[in-house]
Amino acid sequence: MVAKGEYQVIQGRINDLAWDADSQRIIAVGDGKEKYGHCFTADSGNTVGSIAGHSAVVNAVSIRPVRPYRAVTVGDDARLVFYQGPPFQFSLSHQDKHTNFVQDAQFSPNGEFIVSVGSDRKIALYEGKTGEFLSFVEDESNGHKGSIFSVAWSPDSSKFATASADQTVKLWSVADKKVLKTWSFPAGLENHQVGVVFAGEYIISLSYSGDLNYLQESSDKPVKTVTGHQKTITSLASSGPSKPLVSGSYDGKIVHWDASDITASSSVHSHDGPVVGIVSDGEHLWSVGWDDTLKRVGSDSSVSLFGQPKAVASGSDGIIAVVGESYIQVFDNGKQLAFNTSLEFPAQAVSVSKSLVAVGSSDNSIHLFNRDLSVSNSVKLAPLRSAVTYLAFSPDGEYLAAGDASGKITLYSIPDQSVVTGRWAFHTSRVTSIHWHPSGSHVVAGSADTNIIIYSVANPGKNIKYLGAHKDGINSVLWTSDSTFASAGNDATVKRWRVTL
Repeated sequence: MVAKGEYQVIQGRINDLAWDADSQRIIAVGDGKEKYGHCFTADSGNTVGSIAGHSAVVNAVSIRPVRPYRAVTVGDDARLVFYQGPPFQFSLSHQDKHTNFVQDAQFSPNGEFIVSVGSDRKIALYEGKTGEFLSFVEDESNGHKGSIFSVAWSPDSSKFATASADQTVKLWSVADKKVLKTWSFPAGLENHQVGVVFAGEYIISLSYSGDLNYLQESSDKPVKTVTGHQKTITSLASSGPSKPLVSGSYDGKIVHWDASDITASSSVHSHDGPVVGIVSDGEHLWSVGWDDTLKRVGSDSSVSLFGQPKAVASGSDGIIAVVGESYIQVFDNGKQLAFNTSLEFPAQAVSVSKSLVAVGSSDNSIHLFNRDLSVSNSVKLAPLRSAVTYLAFSPDGEYLAAGDASGKITLYSIPDQSVVTGRWAFHTSRVTSIHWHPSGSHVVAGSADTNIIIYSVANPGKNIKYLGAHKDGINSVLWTSDSTFASAGNDATVKRWRVTL
């Protein structure tokens, strides 16, 4: 996808935009400094009118889809402003129909009506060609009990749907000005309905949580709900190849995904704060977060940690290690086996093999411990040139891949504690994730530089690059089979990739 143009239209947040029916003109509105909206041509950005008449943030805009073209804007000043054009110019303003923020307004597809909705729970109907106020749409027994955030018309212009903070979506008859259908969602801020649109056979509503709800008149409940992350994804995990993926995000949310088509099947807020990492013990998945707990995903089982965790890792036999800046804890099925709360270095990364725990530090050092954490048997590997950011043992425990803050990955041989190669150095920023191929022949690595790179153990100079894989950086990569891997990042998306090694 290539951008055809980029235009600075207002100095601030853009809340909404609308195209005209010719796909030639755009009106964008929002929270500007000198103005709250701008009308311009799509091909050149030239001004084709003036968006005026508001004294506060403009929340929505709509352009009449049939000739003669008209436009309407609504905002926090409780006004609906009507424009004639193009070029679009102020025609009239309604300042007394709403008593609070006007959240949305839309022309009907046939151009006959305009409907506006607001935080005052009112629905107002206007004539589409002249902007003249016609009436309020009221249903005293079935109307909304909270702010109305969004409105959308049916394709035949006979009905419209509204979404509200009262956790409902309602379908209204234009002719009767009555509610035809109400869909109710459970109480809670996350179920405030903040958007709605007609899409084919469905009415799709948007919950405050980010869920998309597919509604049909024949059903009282959503026939389908699409969920996902709204914040940075911090971790990916799976119980094994071809098993469902689980991801955690900065807002404490954990989402389960189908591994075959990357569709979310369920989600839950697990931690009171960012999820630091998710790992598998072979039977269960475990997560750690900034609420200083280790939790078993999908259950109420949790263990308190000694402080804010920096990283978590698990071995092939299910042993889990968690590190904080000055501590390390080792668990088996949620039961603590060993701990050290007085590390002499600031811990940042951890990995577990069948016999060892590797801990990386911001002072560039890597320390190897027996799994009982006996200090007397600890070993210090040759240090990196910058802070250790990620560690990963190979499946057989023979190698340790260590990523650093400069983007370089150093491969160590564990039996002789030597450096195998330092040629895995094609990232340009902090290495955030490393995962070994099931065969142990390759690693896939993600970085804050937005790129994913696959490196070969046998041929260190050979690599496969996926540039710009995630906008704003990658936080987790994970092999899902011998020929596919998944990735997640700051763009709050999970992607699946196919590769031939």
